Amino acid sequence: MQKGLIGIIVPVYKVEKYITECIESILEQTYTKFRLIIVDDGTPDNAGKICEEYAKKDSRITIIHQENAGVTRARARGVEEADDCEWITFVDSDDTITTDALATLLSFTNDDTDIVFSVFDKETIPNQMHITNVQYRHWATENLYYIGAACGKLINKSLFNNFVFDIPSRIKIHEDTIMNIRIAFNAKKGIAFCNKCIYIYRCNENSAMQTFKKDIKYEEDLHEHIKTSIPIDEVCIYIKDTIPYRLKQWRIHYLYKYNVKDMETEKFYIELKKDIIEHGIKQGFIEKVLFNCTNTLTRFFIITLKKVGNLINHIFKTVLTSLHIR
Repeated sequence: MQKGLIGIIVPVYKVEKYITECIESILEQTYTKFRLIIVDDGTPDNAGKICEEYAKKDSRITIIHQENAGVTRARARGVEEADDCEWITFVDSDDTITTDALATLLSFTNDDTDIVFSVFDKETIPNQMHITNVQYRHWATENLYYIGAACGKLINKSLFNNFVFDIPSRIKIHEDTIMNIRIAFNAKKGIAFCNKCIYIYRCNENSAMQTFKKDIKYEEDLHEHIKTSIPIDEVCIYIKDTIPYRLKQWRIHYLYKYNVKDMETEKFYIELKKDIIEHGIKQGFIEKVLFNCTNTLTRFFIITLKKVGNLINHIFKTVLTSLHIR
């Protein structure tokens, strides 16, 4: 391992339109002690060839070609290749980083640092600059401050093992949340927070995040992998942190649904209900009624009232705004 050497892992798949900008942003770094490891995940377009051209010009670039296996396996292969690196960071191939990204992240490290994470949105800045690994685990399981994202972090290479990437390919969304939770529980040292935005995320309409549609079975599968990512003797401590996200998904799938006879038989709902009761989670009155009610007529009446109330509230705010402008 080379002290201070950063392994930058970039999985590549169907990003011919964006890969040049991504690579250029990495090569323009003010901190130059890095290896750029590009994993061509069987991309069918010209992105792989573009990467090869860059590799011919810069000895810091390594290209790995593999059959399409998904982003998790691509990241795992990249980390495996980075065996001489002290630190690992991930960059998605349709995104870019600022020219001082590596230097900025590295400036937050010391001998007692395992992870540095940065902000994606100025409105989500936490107060602390340094937190314990225990606090970070709580934030990771609750997915606060974009900790669930794979990118925008500097992670000590020692935190990676086979379990970190032991995620089935069917998990296409939030697979990085699972990865980060497992890394969090491997951390033994402190965690630093970089209060500067160094990662530039692109909303790619063709990405899995934008195109993949989740159903309640997917959410059930995802939660099971999150739960098994927590050490078995600590599940009772951290499972409460997962409830806000799970409630959000329940709202998406069931809040405004009239016929929910299937809801009561779903494992996702059964476990969520049990955890809400066990941990004394408070819900708003209407949400609580709809969460526990399966009668179609009753739900129709309550949902209609809620929608009318929302409409009246929207009209009232619009009128007040209009009067204020005048």
